[in-house]
Amino acid sequence: MKLDQEHGIVQAALQKRGCRWTAQRSLIVRTALATHRHFTAEELLDLCRAVDPKVSRATVYRTLAVLEEAGFVEGLDTGDGGRRFEHVLNHEHHDHMVCQRCASIFEFRDEELERRQDAAARRIGFKVERHSLRIYGVCRDCQKAKRG
Repeated sequence: MKLDQEHGIVQAALQKRGCRWTAQRSLIVRTALATHRHFTAEELLDLCRAVDPKVSRATVYRTLAVLEEAGFVEGLDTGDGGRRFEHVLNHEHHDHMVCQRCASIFEFRDEELERRQDAAARRIGFKVERHSLRIYGVCRDCQKAKRG
């Protein structure tokens, strides 16, 4: 799906929720959808201000909260008090490993884990609508740095 189509989907959904659709909000949404990496709110703010220096920090934070609540972005606590986001519209499901030393985020998908999660849910009669698995630890590079 193209960026303009995704932008239109988000716009329609947010307006249906009663959110005002402003030029700043449009820019924030477009920038978040165009980014294919994990980003902080401050990084998103910087990207938006490169286009429009008047973009408000508060509007970025409010828009991210609305996007997360609507299921268009997913927030990820990095274990160091920070938070990173990624847009998930039309993205295949994946899980994350987060290094607690350098805050690097590694995406992965494991079919066996997916099957086991589904089986666990079925055993207790639980209907999974979505899930998020985050594993916190220390990445290979940080392990080597500590030994070195």
